[in-house]
Amino acid sequence: MSDKLADYYHSIREGRPQLKFCERFDDTSPTWNFNRHSHPYIELMYFMEGQGDLEVESHRMSITLYDAVVYPANWAHQETAATERRREVICLWVSLPELKLTEPIQLHDKDGGLGRLFTALHQETKRDRPEPLILEYEIKLLLTSILRNQSESRDREGILAYVLQYIHTHYAEPITLDQLASLEHISKSYLSRLFKQQTGQTVIAYINSLRIETAKRLLTATRANVNEIAYQVGFESPKYFYRAFRTLTGDTPAGFRRRYQNQANRSSKNIQ
Repeated sequence: MSDKLADYYHSIREGRPQLKFCERFDDTSPTWNFNRHSHPYIELMYFMEGQGDLEVESHRMSITLYDAVVYPANWAHQETAATERRREVICLWVSLPELKLTEPIQLHDKDGGLGRLFTALHQETKRDRPEPLILEYEIKLLLTSILRNQSESRDREGILAYVLQYIHTHYAEPITLDQLASLEHISKSYLSRLFKQQTGQTVIAYINSLRIETAKRLLTATRANVNEIAYQVGFESPKYFYRAFRTLTGDTPAGFRRRYQNQANRSSKNIQ
């Protein structure tokens, strides 16, 4: 855990947050201020419907359905609609001077957990006599959940960035899933799941795609034979290279090179 995150948790645990505003409304409501403005409180928004763009100081964000956003106190911000689709949000203002956020936060609520916390807090405010201790507890739980989710999201991004960097640097060498997982001391199953979620491809498919793109450049820019290129870009055998190349391009390496050369010759004649 970073020192900054530890300080945030301490501020939430030891502070006494006060709820200054809590409403659920859509973009037809006069409550929603679309002009650039700021508040002396931390503002939290949860998008129940619609999407749009936000600007927070120098930060720009594109918001989608079930996103949560947190504005630090006194940061100027502005929401603008990206589509004609109706938007609906739950909006909170929280006074907690001890929590000094240094940047806005944007999270996508994949499992609905944040949405349930926002909704529970909003429902508590609509009771005839809201219980202050319950409100305080729910605010602390919501803030802690948002910060924890952000930290976990950044951890995932850091892991993936390092793995991708390694792949792009060492693609011409033998690379195994075990090897990549050991770089960040994580399990193979976790890496496989994270990689597919973030890139839309399996690890092996991504590596093969990178190798094939490099092979295509070598086929068009050099006279190296196909077998040499297969080993040069990291394939363990020409046979595997041929199969992967045809799967990804619909052509053989030799056929791809021939088509490129024919096209280049026609272009040269047209210029003359």
